[in-house]
Amino acid sequence: MLNLSLIRHAKSDWNRSINDDMNRPISLKGMNKTKKICKFLKERKISFDEVFCSPSRRTKETLDIIIKQLPDKPLVNYLENLYHTSAIDIFDTVMLEATKKKVLIVSHQPLLSNSIDNFFSGSQNKHYLNAITSYTTSAFFNVSFKCKNWHQILKSNATLNFFVKPSDL
Repeated sequence: MLNLSLIRHAKSDWNRSINDDMNRPISLKGMNKTKKICKFLKERKISFDEVFCSPSRRTKETLDIIIKQLPDKPLVNYLENLYHTSAIDIFDTVMLEATKKKVLIVSHQPLLSNSIDNFFSGSQNKHYLNAITSYTTSAFFNVSFKCKNWHQILKSNATLNFFVKPSDL
């Protein structure tokens, strides 16, 4: 069984005079919301073997908060195609890049909800519907696949486990 988790970066700090989107840091509020998600993950004993992260500062800072909470440190890869909207869908990226069983993606909107919508199109699952309509900062989506290799993932062998926002906790 394979497990994929998707998290949107923590809330950005718009108060600073940084005009470069790639270098915008996360805010204190964003840190605290991400820590709520980390507590939730710890309670559920969710861990990761491999991480794919956008190279933006806010995704890296979000990932740093998550990694500090993990007992075992995963392999981390930074991928340009996870920055904002890419021609490459997140699920395609995982199929091409992932080598471990438990993968975390740290990325941006609208890439996250668009990728989920493309992969699970037509689903009536509440986690899917919430993720495509309200993927807030630090929100976390989790799906398992009943297969052994990432190139085998399909909507038909997927189980949508949960979608949780910090405001839900």
